[in-house]
Amino acid sequence: MKTFNNNTLKRMNLPFVLLVNFLLLGVVSCEKLELPEEASIADLTPPSASFSAVGTEDFLTYNFSNTSKSATDYVWTFPGGGSSTAVEPTFSFPSVGTYSVSLEATDKLLVSDTYTAQLVIVEPPIPPAINPDVINGDFSNGQDNWKVSTFTGGTTSPYNSSSDGENLNYDGSDNGSKTPGAKWTSSTSAGPNLSGSTRFAYQAHTVSPGREYYIEFSYAIKTGGSGLDSTGDRLVVEMLSGHFSDGADALASSQASPLTQIVSTAILGKGNFTLVKQTFTAPESGLVAIWMYGITSVDSYIDNVKLYPVD
Repeated sequence: MKTFNNNTLKRMNLPFVLLVNFLLLGVVSCEKLELPEEASIADLTPPSASFSAVGTEDFLTYNFSNTSKSATDYVWTFPGGGSSTAVEPTFSFPSVGTYSVSLEATDKLLVSDTYTAQLVIVEPPIPPAINPDVINGDFSNGQDNWKVSTFTGGTTSPYNSSSDGENLNYDGSDNGSKTPGAKWTSSTSAGPNLSGSTRFAYQAHTVSPGREYYIEFSYAIKTGGSGLDSTGDRLVVEMLSGHFSDGADALASSQASPLTQIVSTAILGKGNFTLVKQTFTAPESGLVAIWMYGITSVDSYIDNVKLYPVD
């Protein structure tokens, strides 16, 4: 029978001892050593935050373009405590002024970079208003440019051409004698005499939406009339909203709600003209039309019609 001494036992148990020691040391080491994540590498491309801003039609509202690199998450900080995590947000500033906007860009390794810019918000200058050209506004070319295309139930003749206009030219200079003008008589009047023979002068224009405009003209009413009704002899100039190919539609707009209506009643006699001008606000469409007619028992005249912006 073979016997074992202590040395023999020690030799036989050495691998087991080493294994136990290794395991024990491993436990101790795990408690003290933080191992890196598997396959992890250093952040070789850290994020770089940047952006640009572009204004919209509303000068207080901006669209932000994110030009950051190597980032996946974003936090925007806007004035007044506003924030966003959108990649490319839109923000409306409260008023004109200088504001600070910041963008923090972060990647998946939680490395971040912040970019801050100062934005100066200003109200853009108001562009000049359209200055329309009233064609044949001095009536030197007879009835040209004052007719509607058609007039259901009426006539397209806008007025009686006349040589009894005022002595002033269209530019305001003194002509030294009468100039051409537009004339209305009792037979071409509206009001109580409204008929298929009533004459309405019409001219369409495009102006700047929402802006203030003047309609200007000179008029004269011959003396000696009895008036067609209790209101007396008068000439009417209106601004209508829209353009009309049929005079009947323009007349309906006139009777419903003109943008402005000027009723001229001074009876100073033939050749004695009175200058009139009145403001109105252009509609959002920018489409307007001059509409003129007489309600008179005697010869009455309009001359030098002008349309121009207040500013």
